[in-house]
Amino acid sequence: MADLSSSAAPAANNPYSLSIPLDLPPVVGGLVQHALISASVQVTILSIVDETGSATIGDIMTQLLPTHPDPAGAIAIMIRLHILYAELRNGVMDANTTVRRCEPPRSPDDHLEKAPIKLTPSGNAEAPALRSSTESRPSGLLSLEATPFSARVVVGPATQRRDFMRLGGLHRCGIYGLVSATGIYVGMGGDVGQRIATGQQAIADIETIFAITDANGGLSSEDARVCERIFWSRTESLADRRPVNKLPDGGVIDAHRYSQLDLFVTEACLTLRQQGLLFTRGSVRSLFAGPRNEPGRVGPLRLANDAAPGKLHELSFGSGMVALATRETKDRWLLLRGSNVRGAAVATAGAGPSFLRAAWEHAGLLERSADGSGYVVSRDLVFGSASAAAVFVTGAKGRGWTQIDPNDGGMPASVAA
Repeated sequence: MADLSSSAAPAANNPYSLSIPLDLPPVVGGLVQHALISASVQVTILSIVDETGSATIGDIMTQLLPTHPDPAGAIAIMIRLHILYAELRNGVMDANTTVRRCEPPRSPDDHLEKAPIKLTPSGNAEAPALRSSTESRPSGLLSLEATPFSARVVVGPATQRRDFMRLGGLHRCGIYGLVSATGIYVGMGGDVGQRIATGQQAIADIETIFAITDANGGLSSEDARVCERIFWSRTESLADRRPVNKLPDGGVIDAHRYSQLDLFVTEACLTLRQQGLLFTRGSVRSLFAGPRNEPGRVGPLRLANDAAPGKLHELSFGSGMVALATRETKDRWLLLRGSNVRGAAVATAGAGPSFLRAAWEHAGLLERSADGSGYVVSRDLVFGSASAAAVFVTGAKGRGWTQIDPNDGGMPASVAA
């Protein structure tokens, strides 16, 4: 590695704020013009990131030290120049923070932002229009965004599978689909391009492949797991092909973040529909229905005085929480509206209960309880087993249902309707 210029050593002894100027350094000929980032340092950092599609700040520092005076400062400058993107946890950068390449890299003096590339009906790329990213806004007006994500969809034939690994913008978290004449495999990857190119997914006779990433590089691995499950459910409900892999677990998420990711996935689904690749049956409105449109998830509407079919069971948990369910068949249980649901699931319960809380609150199938400590079920919900329903309502494993007689006067008023 080449040595830094003579001004680098004093810079290492300056306060951190001085090693990262408020006025960012220029990028000339693709190279950052700053004492902490020589051409060799820039290439080395990007090589470390490109090796697997991402790297932690600690890993990069280990490889640059002790010859580099301030590797964290160099990384921070590249982040502020939008050459790298940092996945911050709790808004703080540390040795465990993962960084990825931004695609495409932008100079701080570049005030023109490229619009996402769209495919024309013929399959050719349409030239993107340029729009100004700076805007004069009167004082007192706020610019709000519905979601920080922008779906980028890349499609190609199975014969070009390995080419997905050659796209720099796919060396980041995302989801993908491998499509045959009758089926589809939906997956996710921390480096989705590499996952597509080198994976051994259980689907034969692949015809078409697509990858979905965030154009801004903002998806985390947990986000991608959530998107994987959302997209899988859409294909199960609406797609021209049937999923060949089982329902993914999803990820731990809150309802606000879920809503943002659901909108992101819907944008990608609509893009695939408009190109005639997937989701061509039914209406566009169905793509926006979300969890309410999942097959076999919501029970039939029931009038207030109608009894649910099957034998009634009760589960008491927490501080006065009660859930009721009926067993219609061996593999079909109805969690009845009005049942209580604990506010948070424990980690040992897996990602499923937490994912469903966020998804069903987003869809209006769960409502916050009056005291804000948990949820109340607003529609009868379908589960494949008693244990699955119990884990969902309690947020933990190990609780069982007790069969009750609705005519003995002991039915809780909160779930009687």
